[in-house]
Amino acid sequence: MVVGIMVGSGIFRTPGLVAAHLGRPWLTFVAWVLGGALAFLGALCFAELATRHPRAGGKYVYVREAFGPRAGFVVGWVESVGMYTAAIAAIGVAAAEFLVRLTGWDSGSIPWLGAGLVALFTAVNLIGVASGRWVQNLVTAAKVLALGGVVAIAFARGTGAGWHGALAAAPRGAAVWPALALASRSVIWTYYGYPDAAKIAEEVVDPGRTLPRVFLGGIAIVTALYLLLNAAFLHVLPLAQIAASNLVAADAATAIVGARAGAVVAGLALLVVLASLNGNIFVTPRVLFGLAREGLAPGALARVNGGGTPWVAMLLVGAVAGALAATGTFEKLLGLAIAEVLVIDGLTVAALFPLRAREPRAPFSVPGYPAVPILFIGVYLVLFIWTALGQSQSVLVTLAVLAVAYGLSWAVRGARSRPESLR
Repeated sequence: MVVGIMVGSGIFRTPGLVAAHLGRPWLTFVAWVLGGALAFLGALCFAELATRHPRAGGKYVYVREAFGPRAGFVVGWVESVGMYTAAIAAIGVAAAEFLVRLTGWDSGSIPWLGAGLVALFTAVNLIGVASGRWVQNLVTAAKVLALGGVVAIAFARGTGAGWHGALAAAPRGAAVWPALALASRSVIWTYYGYPDAAKIAEEVVDPGRTLPRVFLGGIAIVTALYLLLNAAFLHVLPLAQIAASNLVAADAATAIVGARAGAVVAGLALLVVLASLNGNIFVTPRVLFGLAREGLAPGALARVNGGGTPWVAMLLVGAVAGALAATGTFEKLLGLAIAEVLVIDGLTVAALFPLRAREPRAPFSVPGYPAVPILFIGVYLVLFIWTALGQSQSVLVTLAVLAVAYGLSWAVRGARSRPESLR
């Protein structure tokens, strides 16, 4: 499940962005290695949080237990209506880009196609749980075929063209650090998704033993896959071509086998991205449903239709994500989503400290505590500061969303009362 969540739109869409920011093949590869290491630290922290509170809901549950219901309200709302709607919008735009590449349509239609795809999959999931699951199962099967095929043909027939030289605008000296920070947005996006496994912790058999294996095993597999893929891209394409591409996997297949193979990979990439879009639309309203069930959101968001879908929450998520897709480009939407990830996940990992102080023992404990969570939070803080310097608009929007959510928390009764576990 972790591998399925993590391997989505990112690895098809972001390698070109990372290469463009960093401008050197070795530095590009280092960014992917560091991204895997950071995801591993995060997985350790989320594994302990999930085993301490193996209940459906994930992040807002841990924050609520650690810092109180108001903090849980803010995290739950910002995650579902801010972070994940921006992510859904970005995935919708990426799918539209791939569709335009396959059909030859005008690129000016990308924002509206993205919004239309968000609306389409919102409608599919409104029908009921069974239809959303059927679409997910059908489309997800394309991932292994697309990515495994690219790696195989690249190493079999590539010449190592991308490992030599550098871009003319490659950062040098102290400029490497802000470039790494900007590239990290794309890398974090591509590795992201593993915390979502915590949302099903309630359904896992023996979570104290199983969840750490789920998190850490999934991270290890995905890191190995991403490093192989980026090495494969560099083995086939010049760095300048990678940096200019929004679908490197298809370009690599085209360079080796021909246009027909590139079109096949582009088609498979579109299916993978649509699977990711469907999966995120399927999962995100469940967070709002959980908040409403606990009194941290209006009761209407807990309404479920005959097909088992929280339909009011689904409509809210679809409407916000569709509006974002219609107004933004992929990179801007990615920047907004990652700015919110840095805040929400940093606060979630910080929940470990009061939870440990209250109860030192846990089914799984982070090795190297407190150094590991401190390092994770510190890296996220530095990245947030660099993001504020390099893309201030996304940070300002994130701070505004946090302020609105905090203001609303005073008007919701459930956010002003302490749950039984905190009394």
